Parts: sequence; structure tokens; C-alpha cells
Amino acid sequence: MDISAQRFAMNGRSMRLPPGFRFDPDDEDLVFEYLAKKVLHRPMDFDLPELRSCNVDPWDLLGEKNKEVYYFVKKEERERKGRETLSGYWEECEEEEVMEAGGRDCIHLEGRRKTFAFFIGKKPRGTITPWIMYEFRLLSSRATRWSSSPLPRGEVGKWRAVKVVVKEENDEEMVEDEHESDESDGEEVIQSR
Repeated sequence: MDISAQRFAMNGRSMRLPPGFRFDPDDEDLVFEYLAKKVLHRPMDFDLPELRSCNVDPWDLLGEKNKEVYYFVKKEERERKGRETLSGYWEECEEEEVMEAGGRDCIHLEGRRKTFAFFIGKKPRGTITPWIMYEFRLLSSRATRWSSSPLPRGEVGKWRAVKVVVKEENDEEMVEDEHESDESDGEEVIQSR
């Protein structure tokens, strides 16, 4: 099952990016330009596809040609069966990072990023793989201040933005080095541009 043919919606119409174009938002853009608009029902010119569950093997998400893909996932569907797939499981591997909107229009929003590694096999004896999943969410207490109308409790946390990547060996060493330096800090705050 290869669901990796990354499609987007642009002005309400489904499309694929033409050759030479890449969708490559930084973490803050993904949270404050895409996820925030999805959660708060604001119009978007360019939308990400929705994934029913993260309980999918990463090679089915990425396919043969892609090294990274982006999706929206509903929280209740994502957590229904935990994070197990047919071949393994996703396990959190870094502390959650706090992200603030800074000078953007959504100044009162705050986001969080979790990092998961994919393991082949059954918990807890799985073998780590080069697949990484970054999961982004908004904090409900701040997000409701940006919305023009009050949102029902739990609505802000309903959606997540997910980025799945396959790391090269050099990238994995870089992530390990970053993780070691982050351990002394605890949480890292990322300010948007």
C-alpha cells in the first residue's frame, strides 16, 4: 500500500507539485501557517492531505522516490491504536520542543513538536530504522485567543501536522549530536522569524 503520491489542494482543487518544485516549510511555517489555519478554520490557498492514521509503515507513507512527506492527522484517529504498525512502532525519542509565533499574525499561538523514531519489530525489542516522524500541535489555551469565534473545548488539539522523513547516515549523526546538546537545556524554545 503506497500512499506516498503527495497531493495537495490549491484553491480547492487537488494537484501535484510540478517537477523542480518542492514543498519545504520550516517548522514554524508548518505550525503557524498551515496547522493553525486548519485548526481555526481559516482559508488556505495550499492545503496538506489528510491521513487517517499514523499507524502506517513509513515506507508506505514515503514511497520509493520521496525522502519527506507532510500530512494532517486527526488526534482521535491517530491515537486509537497507539503508534503500532504492521511491521513495528513509532517511539518518542526527544523531548518536546516549544515553538512561539513571534512576529506573525498569530502572535498568541504556541506550538509543540514531538520527534518519533520508527522501530521494526515488537515493543520493546524493536530495531531502530532511519525513519523519523515529527508531530506538531497547537496549545489550546493560547490558540483560542487568535480565533475570531470561541472554539469548542478540545477543537484546537484535534489536528496535528506530521512530517515523515528518512534520514541518511550523516543526518542521523547530526540528530544525535543535537539531541545530546539539548539534554542540558531541557526544552528548547524556537522563535519564529
